Amino acid sequence: MKPKDIKHLQAQSRGLRAEIVGPNTLVVTSRSNPNLNHLVTIEVRADGELGARCTCAWSKHGGYGCSHVMAALAHLAANKKRRISFWLSEDDARRQRNHTLRLEGGRGGDPIWITTRPG
Repeated sequence: MKPKDIKHLQAQSRGLRAEIVGPNTLVVTSRSNPNLNHLVTIEVRADGELGARCTCAWSKHGGYGCSHVMAALAHLAANKKRRISFWLSEDDARRQRNHTLRLEGGRGGDPIWITTRPG
């Protein structure tokens, strides 16, 4: 299940704190419960596409590209002095004229497109 209002979700992700706890794993704070954290696992596949899993309820029910995943990816990008944005279509992402990445859904859904630029 792909998010519908990706820009709103991206804005919400900016308020979350992410911390690297392993080679492909980050802990991200919860928006709804300040005492709760979610684990996000990021995978860079051989074809260059990204895969991500989160422990939040939305992700457990087939959603992908949640605000926790966005916060984790933004944190990793910031560590490399980069900024990222998320897009629902390849056309929207390509119009930005920046490097693009694909975030694949775990169940073969349409990808979410990510653009990356110097930050």
